[in-house]
Amino acid sequence: MQNILFEGSIKGLYISRIVRDFEFTMPDVHTHYNDYEVYYLLEGERRYFIGTKIYHLKQGSLVFIRRNVIHKTALARAAHHDRILMEISHSYLESVFAATDELSLPEYFRDDCIILSLDSSDREFVKGLLLELGRELRSKDCGFRLLAQSLVAELFVFAKRQETKASSAASSRTDDPRHRQIEEIACYIADNCCSPLSLSSIAEHFYMNKCYLSRIFKEVTGFTVTGYLHARRIQKARTLLVQGSMNISEIAEAAGYENLTYFERVFRKHTGMSPLEYRKVHIKNTRGRRISEDIF
Repeated sequence: MQNILFEGSIKGLYISRIVRDFEFTMPDVHTHYNDYEVYYLLEGERRYFIGTKIYHLKQGSLVFIRRNVIHKTALARAAHHDRILMEISHSYLESVFAATDELSLPEYFRDDCIILSLDSSDREFVKGLLLELGRELRSKDCGFRLLAQSLVAELFVFAKRQETKASSAASSRTDDPRHRQIEEIACYIADNCCSPLSLSSIAEHFYMNKCYLSRIFKEVTGFTVTGYLHARRIQKARTLLVQGSMNISEIAEAAGYENLTYFERVFRKHTGMSPLEYRKVHIKNTRGRRISEDIF
């Protein structure tokens, strides 16, 4: 059973609270290219695969994920879990951080993620803050945008202060030797994703049976090996599309795809648009931000 307790949004900011009582795993194509994610686990346990690392989340885990980082939650033990999720656009978070010179986005997100394990009093504080943010985004009463921005700022300042107390992602790492092995494999795929990799070649590299590799990788990360390889390649292609002047065929080849038609099909599955459409949208958004900066 899935129970959506609330959802609320404005441009650049989304929040929801969902309780699930079934074995839920996020879909393979889940990467926020321009969005940061905040995940707060109120009840239950979850396994979180972020970038190339595996974390075990428990009640009171608060997770901040940098944009353009591949991630997926999966079953840890019991299926029941209650979580609050926020998705924040880069431009929205920039406006929050612009109010101070004490914090900067690049400094804040030096790593792929920040994971905090909160004590009981801090859990209630964060829960109350996020519930209040949800109420503001749903009610849209007078001044709600200003209050929403203030609440987001308060959450990020709170997390930064907690991080200095040595409550870090390291404490959420699992000690299962299988997980260490899968992390090594994930790193290998990430480092070599633009080469002609396959399930068979990866299994051969690690002296593993490919059926066993396929099963254990999916079990631990929530991704199939092929799904993770595609996610890494599309991540590379996105970067090339927005940062360089290469044509689509060159980008497909640079991202590890020999067949242009196949590349475009996989790209559309991951982004909902063709590579050319993706490039045009990014250029339009970038120009819009520059015009806004020139005016204001």
